[in-house]
Amino acid sequence: MIIEMAMAAWTILTTTIYTFIIGIPLIFSSFFSRTGRVPYLMGKSWAWLIMKTNRVKIQIEGFEKIMKNHSYVFISNHASNLDPPAVALALKNQLRFVGKKSLGSIPVFGWAVRLAKMILIDRGDSVSARQTLNRAVSDLRDGISACFFAEGTRSLDGTLQKFKKGGVMLALKARLPIVPITVIDTHKLLPKNAMRIKSGVIRIIVGDPIDVSGYSEADRDVLLDKVRAVISGNLQRLSKAYS
Repeated sequence: MIIEMAMAAWTILTTTIYTFIIGIPLIFSSFFSRTGRVPYLMGKSWAWLIMKTNRVKIQIEGFEKIMKNHSYVFISNHASNLDPPAVALALKNQLRFVGKKSLGSIPVFGWAVRLAKMILIDRGDSVSARQTLNRAVSDLRDGISACFFAEGTRSLDGTLQKFKKGGVMLALKARLPIVPITVIDTHKLLPKNAMRIKSGVIRIIVGDPIDVSGYSEADRDVLLDKVRAVISGNLQRLSKAYS
């Protein structure tokens, strides 16, 4: 118990220090970066420091399926707070993560998230959430992509939950390919409600891009099922988490 508490304290302390060291310069840099590229790269440095400090390694499969300078809508499963930094480090694309609006209220971290042009939506107001996603469409060009965690909230044990439609709708409105992303074992390294990051390996599988040109908004459920089936299949094949 004492060791566990000490490790949790180490995670909290180092993460807080990195947030201030990276977050404050990131905030200032955002005023001079029209595309948000500089703040995003600084945010990836923050993610790298956290992973390195806690001895977390990332393995990626299927990286060759996507192009760095092409825009996509990445749709991923979600089991841990390690998912966003792991995905950011694994992919070379500049990402606009879709997250809950309350994240923007966290001192320093939240300010940095907003100024790095992340897409923060109000989950309690579906009309406002749709409007926010619609406004984000114009930014998804020239290699800037969106990343949507389709389950909306973290799974306690890695079991795949029901997918929300926001990511698919965003892809249909932006007319961008959807890339299924499967994140494996983050729930073992940082479970929901835990404070300590355990050392280990995170596996990220990049699926084949799905062309949405043949789909309309009326087909959103079919498209959503297609994306979920890819992620579910990867989880069943490579982990003990089953949908």
